[in-house]
Amino acid sequence: MDALDKLVIKTALQTLQAAGGTGLKKAALLSQIDLAAGAPTTDEQREAAFTLMRDRGWITFHMEPIWHDQRWTLTERGLTALEGM
Repeated sequence: MDALDKLVIKTALQTLQAAGGTGLKKAALLSQIDLAAGAPTTDEQREAAFTLMRDRGWITFHMEPIWHDQRWTLTERGLTALEGM
């Protein structure tokens, strides 16, 4: 993972931290990844960053009770990773 990837991941985790327990829909999180990169990214690049965070257990989701959308939040493991960055 290069410096840009680390910045993108860190920004995404910080965004989720700021969102708190409400979390973000996946599309909103992916758009934050795009903004953090500072240049347009491909769908594959955004998905790779998202998959890395999900697979490492840094983020998890819950279902909205009314609309049944997935909302992603930061886990304790993700907070620890963020603090280490």
